[in-house]
Amino acid sequence: MRFELLIAARYLRTRRRDRFVSLIAAISLGGIAIGTFALTVVLAVMSGFQEDLRDRLLAFNPYVRLTASNPDSGSLDQLAARIRGLPGVVNVAPYAASEVLTVSTTPEGVPAYVAAGALRGLDLTDQQSAHDLQSTLTVGAIASLADTHPVVITEQKTRRTVALPGAIIGKDLAAELGVAPGIPIIVISPASLGPGATPRLRRFLVTGLFHSGMYEYDSSLIFVGLPEALQLLGGDPQLERGLDIRTRHLFDAPRDAQRIAAVAGAGFTVSDWTEANAPLFSALKLEKFTYFVVLLLIVLVAAFNVIATLVMVVMERRKEIAILRAIGARPRAVMAIFLAQGTALGVGGTAVGVTAGWLFTELMNRYHFIRLPADMFIISAVPVRLYAVNFYAVALAAIGLCAVGALYPALRARALRPVEVLRYE
Repeated sequence: MRFELLIAARYLRTRRRDRFVSLIAAISLGGIAIGTFALTVVLAVMSGFQEDLRDRLLAFNPYVRLTASNPDSGSLDQLAARIRGLPGVVNVAPYAASEVLTVSTTPEGVPAYVAAGALRGLDLTDQQSAHDLQSTLTVGAIASLADTHPVVITEQKTRRTVALPGAIIGKDLAAELGVAPGIPIIVISPASLGPGATPRLRRFLVTGLFHSGMYEYDSSLIFVGLPEALQLLGGDPQLERGLDIRTRHLFDAPRDAQRIAAVAGAGFTVSDWTEANAPLFSALKLEKFTYFVVLLLIVLVAAFNVIATLVMVVMERRKEIAILRAIGARPRAVMAIFLAQGTALGVGGTAVGVTAGWLFTELMNRYHFIRLPADMFIISAVPVRLYAVNFYAVALAAIGLCAVGALYPALRARALRPVEVLRYE
């Protein structure tokens, strides 16, 4: 071991006359540990919320979406067959969507509440999309959209039994309409409400409710089978038709979207999930970076304590430094002693903080002891995701700050002149 490291280790040991300095060093180490602990926990929680939000968004949106500019142009079936042959594409399913009006009725058949919504027709053979949507359901099942359901309705004071297709709606939309599973609703195409036009409407039976935790979806989306959606919206100029495409790798979607756009050609618009939610994910990324910078200030404060500790050590060890210089130690060796001290404090505090942060987040992930209100969030506990890169980033930042902070005392020690220190000794 080099003598610089031996001397640095000796200076860090507690002796009777150095207890005050050692106490400050321990406080500095504790500050670094607390800062790195907070950083690792916050980054793990932020990563968990970011992934949870992304998963919820992708339960209602495909990795890549192809939209036809004109629903009647070209054959979506032929295009779907060509896209399925592209590398990286694992699933292609048609969809239809349009803005609609939704009306609930009283038991006497009188209209009660009206709400705007967005109707989506699902291809029920698309098992992956069905599975993603099923994970958000609080009541019902996706399979209910494939069948008709007998229900008794009142129309013009006459009760009769009809078979209605199923519909799954958001929890907030159901509350706004005052309906629950087993109650019929009327869906109206707004484009058919012009002067002299015959309104296009159809009854559906609410067979399920979903809760995504995102008000934009929970207060507007209505899912029905694709044939029922086309039957209601056929000829609607607001009708949007296209293909929902799932790629093999989530983060390869932008590159795969470019290949799909090249195959589709003119008349089609191709977008991936990063474009559809770019503002939201940019805000989350900025928020995560802001938390990192703000909490890194805790480590910076601890680094200033390291500077104060090393300055006091330099002042108390002036004679010893002068003797080292007098017997032949080079200035850079003296500088290395105090750089090693600062780095040792940084490494020690970082090791304690990062280890404690990893253990705490692992316990959070396993036992979920931090609960969330179930009526406000789809999740009941704080989500946590542990990534090694986050721990490495925190460790490097903390050790780097401590090493940089040790530069000033090290330069002060390097600049000491042995003759001036030892003149009166």
